[in-house]
Amino acid sequence: MFFTSKRIPAFLLAFALVFSILPVSAATLSPGVYHETISTTVGGYPQKVNKLSIDVTNPYAKIEYGVSNPINTLKTVTNLSREHTYERHHVIGAINASFFSYDDRFPVYLLAKNDQIVNLGNVSTNFNDFMYTPAAFGITADNKAKVGRYSLERTIEHNGSSFTTTDMNRYRSNDELILYTDSFPREKTVQNQYGIEVVVTGVPKKVDSQLKFGEKVTGVVSAIRPYNQYTSSTIPKDGFVLSAQGSEVSKISSMKIGEEVSLSVDVDAAWKGSQFMLASGPLLVQEGKSALTIDLASPRVTERTSRTAVATDATGGRAFFVTVDGRQKGYSQGMTLVEFANYLVTIGAYNAINLDGGGSTAMVSRRYGDVYPTIINRPSDGSERSVSAILEAISTAPYGQATKVNVSQDQEGIVAVGASVGFKVDMVLDQYYNALSADSSKLVLASVSNSVGKIENNRFVGIKAGTGTITAKYDTTTVAIPITVTDTIDSLVATPLDIRVGTGESAKISVKGISKNQQVIFNPAAVNWTASNGVGSINGTTFTAGTSEATGTITGTYGASRVNIPVTLSNKPFQVSSLDSVTGLKTEAVRSTATIGLEKTLQAKEGAASVKLNYDFTAFKDYTSAAYVSWTNGLAIPASPKKIGAWVYGDGANHWLRAAITDAAGTETALDFTADGGLNWVGWKYVEANVPSTLIAPIRLSKIYVAEPSSTKKGKGSIWIDSIQAVYSNQSTPMKSFNPSTSARVVDTNKQFTVTFNQAMNPAYFNTKHVYVEDEYGIRQNVIVQSGTNATKLVVSAPTGGYAKGKSYRLVVTHFAPNANNIRMLKDSITEFKVQ
Repeated sequence: MFFTSKRIPAFLLAFALVFSILPVSAATLSPGVYHETISTTVGGYPQKVNKLSIDVTNPYAKIEYGVSNPINTLKTVTNLSREHTYERHHVIGAINASFFSYDDRFPVYLLAKNDQIVNLGNVSTNFNDFMYTPAAFGITADNKAKVGRYSLERTIEHNGSSFTTTDMNRYRSNDELILYTDSFPREKTVQNQYGIEVVVTGVPKKVDSQLKFGEKVTGVVSAIRPYNQYTSSTIPKDGFVLSAQGSEVSKISSMKIGEEVSLSVDVDAAWKGSQFMLASGPLLVQEGKSALTIDLASPRVTERTSRTAVATDATGGRAFFVTVDGRQKGYSQGMTLVEFANYLVTIGAYNAINLDGGGSTAMVSRRYGDVYPTIINRPSDGSERSVSAILEAISTAPYGQATKVNVSQDQEGIVAVGASVGFKVDMVLDQYYNALSADSSKLVLASVSNSVGKIENNRFVGIKAGTGTITAKYDTTTVAIPITVTDTIDSLVATPLDIRVGTGESAKISVKGISKNQQVIFNPAAVNWTASNGVGSINGTTFTAGTSEATGTITGTYGASRVNIPVTLSNKPFQVSSLDSVTGLKTEAVRSTATIGLEKTLQAKEGAASVKLNYDFTAFKDYTSAAYVSWTNGLAIPASPKKIGAWVYGDGANHWLRAAITDAAGTETALDFTADGGLNWVGWKYVEANVPSTLIAPIRLSKIYVAEPSSTKKGKGSIWIDSIQAVYSNQSTPMKSFNPSTSARVVDTNKQFTVTFNQAMNPAYFNTKHVYVEDEYGIRQNVIVQSGTNATKLVVSAPTGGYAKGKSYRLVVTHFAPNANNIRMLKDSITEFKVQ
């Protein structure tokens, strides 16, 4: 949450079974640290709670707070945890902790370590504020986890006398003496004229971050703000301000400029010598009962949102980090503070204190096999918010010996008789749950039970159908690996499901066996392949296409099982959609507004219509804007295309034209039809995007979109999209922009055209971007475009050397060319001609 301001030891096991990673619902993460994910209902709403339990009496478990360096740098809980992880200091889990200032990014409240003030902070002034009652969490000098109240004593010495201030870094009331330091959320004290103020500078240490509790520092009076002066005092960086009113004025009224004044800040005996203390609030649970130190009618209490807290048991030997997710309907709605306090009592809290919540709520924990912890809850913003201070559960355990070893087959499935399979080591943990380097070369297969197989060259070979156990060694640890062998294959499954390639090209085939709904590891070379209709041949797992375009089938047989793969040989693109309808389409927008429609007035490139995408980026100057034509269920594209093509009518605005596809594994990949800034043409143009060969077929086209990352190019406009193609051949086949007409006018090679409009036009658009000549393959000619004798005439001169004899061309005046009133034409003006 933002504030606006200026600123075990475990025994070494001799035998380990191959195990699955424990579910995140309950797991020991390290000696003394245990994590639970709890689904419950509170207040009539679903709640998702994460709880870390830390046994601080365990010799390898401790709790620390973590901050950035410098302290006013905000980072996510994940990133801070990574930074604070090193050998024998592993952050196993962590939560967000301190409230912080949005403006200067400092923690709002007290932070101290080994009696050293790290951040003096502020105090609250109203009963509905979070820390109206000063309270903190910390680890005491005798290594107990503590939640409770604290008090600071601020002692002033001047001319042999000493006195204490009423409070610090809050607004002054009558008969009060307030100490102001650089932690106050204003540059000035902002107090009324009914009092006096003394400014002390030249203090050798920063009061807010460099003093130890009880340490005295001395400065000199450099300014005095007298009674009835309306201008309040500026708080110095190298000192402090004393501000008194009413009966407290006499304590500082005798101070004069140039005199020395000393200050010390000390904490009460219960917290003195603590390993650390982190102030927050309000208190939620006190001595096993819900007892909040805040006005229960405060919106801070009644709001249903994400929450974070730290609690202790009655002994102080155990602490709990607790988060509840919020603002996510149907998953976790969050709790009010009263609900949260009551819930904490039910899970064992004896004392508990509230920490920053809302969008800041985050918990990370170290999953088995990982070195660093990762996010375990669902932050309400959709991602982690950067924060100022966190609480960390630390493991100081050394690296031990391999105790838990996770092994898997290097191929998925059960093993056919006669086939073999190897194994890989996925994860190794020591007795302290530290991840050790997994080295598959150290895994030695030794024996097999039930005579289902044998070991050859450190691989398992199936001998007879049945189940058994492979006994292996990893260093000194014995590993048991379950294995299943089959002597039947019920069916074959081949990939790809559909082969589409160019003539003479090749495709790889993989085939799997299925037995009783389980994949079977077998020798694919034992499959017999045949091809129909002369579509090609198969050598091992490689299909090679014939030299003529054709369709047919390749068939694989293994015993009584067979599989058929349809084959299409063609060097021509395959039309996936003519885009003559918007059914199944929708528009999406990111930092933009966008609409789509069916365009029937502007000449379509193919069929009766095209799809028009209107975009407006003008209101969104930061980050990348994008406008999408999206397919609700994705546009199915068969087999594995090498490219996706489309005809696009550009608006010349130099944006970025992209697409997104999703493969059979659910992986979404962005494709580029142009580079950033490459959508620079006006009129129709055929564009293609390369499809990565690593994607798993079949794929679906999910989006075509215009994107713009540059704030200086955030305009608005329209593009049109038509005739989406899939390209399967490596052999380039030029796309025709038009089919020549036998009735087209015939001209000589140096023909100069004069286009006459029925009204005056805007000559600024008489250029080769908006007026062009193209051949039948859409290649634009280097013509000269200029204004005619008046505003109604346009002259288009042949390129140097003239047009090619016997070829057909089209002169296109795009509808982007407007009249003198900047009103565009409804459609393009197109003149086809043939050169004699």
